[in-house]
Amino acid sequence: MKSRIIRTAFIPGILIALLLSLWATNATAVNLMFLSKESPAAKFSDADWLTFNRALDHTLANVEDGAAYHWNNPASPASGVMEMLESSMKDEQPCRRMRLTNSYNEVKGVSEFVFCKQPDGEWKVAQ
Repeated sequence: MKSRIIRTAFIPGILIALLLSLWATNATAVNLMFLSKESPAAKFSDADWLTFNRALDHTLANVEDGAAYHWNNPASPASGVMEMLESSMKDEQPCRRMRLTNSYNEVKGVSEFVFCKQPDGEWKVAQ
């Protein structure tokens, strides 16, 4: 049931998904800040990403809609809030819409993604 947002593999996939969603949905408030060089996520170390991914796994598996999970890496200024907005079904797979607010020092970024649970138990960003 692990979900992985790995900076090297994640960003190209998210960029494609975001560009497709812009094309398909008339640019409904998609925040590309998550991908920019000025975003908090761009400053995350490997340890920050590990902490983030653990928090993501926990949130998707355990946090109810309308609730939030706060995470931080005590060894760095990386932190964030994962808010579960709603759950749904897509192609017989459970999906969850989440708002991610990440911070690094004074830099803050907010993005929303829909994650769907794959047959192997892994959560992936919906396309």
